[in-house]
This record gives sequence, C-alpha cells and structure tokens, in this order.
Amino acid sequence: MQKVYKILGIDLGGCMSGNSAYIYAHVTNDKIEIIEAIKEPKHKEHLSCQHFIVDLFERLEIDAIAIDAPLSLPRPLIDPSVISPPREGSGELINPYLFRYTDYYLFKTFGLRPMPPAGDRIGRLTARAIALLHHFDYHFPCITIQGKKVPIYEVYPKQIAQSLGFAGYKKEPAVVLEYFKQTMDFDEHLVDALLCVYAGAKILDGETTPMQDEAKDEGWCFPIL
Repeated sequence: MQKVYKILGIDLGGCMSGNSAYIYAHVTNDKIEIIEAIKEPKHKEHLSCQHFIVDLFERLEIDAIAIDAPLSLPRPLIDPSVISPPREGSGELINPYLFRYTDYYLFKTFGLRPMPPAGDRIGRLTARAIALLHHFDYHFPCITIQGKKVPIYEVYPKQIAQSLGFAGYKKEPAVVLEYFKQTMDFDEHLVDALLCVYAGAKILDGETTPMQDEAKDEGWCFPIL
C-alpha cells in the first residue's frame, strides 16, 4: 500500500507583504496532488497575521509542515555562555552571532548563501515564525496542533531546486511546475511553497542530511539529498 503524506508547504512572507504562500497537498511517491493553493492577504497588525496561520493549521489535517523561514536564532545572541565551534573561511558567514551553524553548513556544502536570521530583510520572518512555534508549544522538530504532534521542518527552496537540477529556477519557474506535472499559473512564492511540499515528503522518507552536532540546540535547515 502506497504511503500518502499530507504536507503543508509554506513560503513565509511578512505580515503586510501579501507574499506568503501556502500549498496543502497529498504526496505519494513524489506525485503531488495539490488540494489547496493559498496566498495570504495583507494584514495591518501582527495578531490577525498570526491568527491566519493558526486557523489554517487547525483546519487542515497535516502530517508535516515544511517552511521557508528561519525557526531559530544564532545561539550566542540568546546565551552568551555558548562557545561556538570555529568555522573555516572568511567573511560574515563565519560569525556565529550573525549566522547559525546550519546557515554556514548550507554555504560550505552547497555553495548557498542564506540571509542572516536576525538581519533587516529576514528578521521579521524569523520573529513571525518563532512566535508561531511558541503558540503551538514547540519541541524540536514538532509543534502540537490540537493534541497531535506535527513535525515542522525549516527548508530552503533554493537548495531543494538545486538538488533537482534547477539552480536557475527563479528565472524559469515553469521548469519546476513541469517537473511536478502541475498546470496552474503559480507566482514565484507558490512555486517555492510547492518545493517546500516536496521537501517535507522527502524529509519524512529520511532523504535528508541529519542535524550536525555543531547545530545541536540551535536549529536546523533540512537539506534534501
């Protein structure tokens, strides 16, 4: 009997951006059946912003959530007693106050350069995501939704696309839709949410790099093999 995963993929945007995209799908052996594709409306304040996702999580039956947003901050920012392991190289990515080990790992392993979780461009997404984790009683890697433990995985659509051979997908998003045999006219945010859905199923199947010791207790962005 084929295993069917119910996955929610999220490309998280700011509350007022109107760019947050959600795809809820059933995944069977890499075949993705989209049940809902949702663009979040703009919100004027953070409570309605959080209520939107909370209501969505509680309405859907979910086996896993895969989200493109940092779910943690660099530990030295929170706990000054933490001594981070030394990193090879130069530049900002070796600064443990700016980048988590998982961000450094994505750079050294895949040549990708994530934005700093507390930086100006992405810090508001980190804050929004972490507030959501607190609402649902987070214990890595699961949140509790109406009494059910549901894994929530931080993923990076650019790494997912690269693993599929689509490194330049931002310029040609149609290649991703064609690969997954989807005919809808998706914008770039829904395409990223679709990649998140795929990653969620792969992580459940164990096709990911496990958390490295250096990232223990700090958070992990799950790369797809």
